[in-house]
Amino acid sequence: MMRYRGLLAGPAGAVAIALVLIAVAMLVAGVSPLDGFAALFGGALGGPRAIAETLVQTTSLLLPALGIALAFRAGLFNIGAEGQLLVGGLCAGAAGAHLNLPAPLTVAILLALGFVGGGIWGAIAGWMKARFNASEIISTLMLNFVAASLANYLVSGPLRSSLASGAETAPVLPNGWLPVLVPETRLTIAILIAIAIAFALRFVFTRTVFGFELRAIGEAPEAARRAGIDMRAMTWLALALSGGIAGVGGATIVTGVLHRFNTQLSPGYGFTAIAVALVGDLNPLWICVAAFGFGILESGGLAMQASAQVPKDAIHVIEGLIVLLLAARRYVATRAPSAAV
Repeated sequence: MMRYRGLLAGPAGAVAIALVLIAVAMLVAGVSPLDGFAALFGGALGGPRAIAETLVQTTSLLLPALGIALAFRAGLFNIGAEGQLLVGGLCAGAAGAHLNLPAPLTVAILLALGFVGGGIWGAIAGWMKARFNASEIISTLMLNFVAASLANYLVSGPLRSSLASGAETAPVLPNGWLPVLVPETRLTIAILIAIAIAFALRFVFTRTVFGFELRAIGEAPEAARRAGIDMRAMTWLALALSGGIAGVGGATIVTGVLHRFNTQLSPGYGFTAIAVALVGDLNPLWICVAAFGFGILESGGLAMQASAQVPKDAIHVIEGLIVLLLAARRYVATRAPSAAV
């Protein structure tokens, strides 16, 4: 058992094992792993435009992952980032079609609305947990489906643009668009906002009383209760803030990439972000690195499919293997002491 523990010593080990396994799968399928990975990394990092697109994917994963990490710090499993992302984007898209104020003010309001929308969605699960001790895993998971159905209803009916051919809101007015960082790409200042939030969370986790209380209720809930920490309020607040950060992610996609809201806002960023948070070991700065790694996978997947004939679904296999191996790592770490005895 101990030798496997060493093999799974960290998230980097899990990533390496997942890549080796997918290379074996390529060989079985008759595809050279060198060609496959060359197409993957070439598609993600082979030029300024490719790198910009990779950073767009990184941003879309980073914000929900940071929100998930905040909840994890409090011992709460927020599986609802996908729904919180949708609600945040919906709020920003609905308001952005009508808000006509100076550009910086408009952008700030739309991002704030994204935070509020996602925060309310997270707070619902927080209230259920605090009031009824309802499992946040189930409630946040179920709220994903509620959010998807609600968004689909609204953009198919009351909020649907009369000029749109599909189910979507009217376009966000140009003064609500996030400024572009690299001309002729989709990369906006959203990446800078996400990194700033990561550093802010790092500060909160390590230098503030609130961060200490978060860790306390997550790592030693009984001691935290005896120390007088309001467990219900902290639970509610942690899930609300977690959802709020994910909601900002949805707002940045609407204001920076799509310039309108539709139900295709996310191909599953909220779910992939769980793996990003785990690979980043719940450390905001390492989560930035992990998000970039997953951004490479997401951005280079299509190039790998086109150039090396490796289905893009292989990327999802890699991501699933990483989560599975991280879960195995935790299991082995738990079992190793007793096995040694």
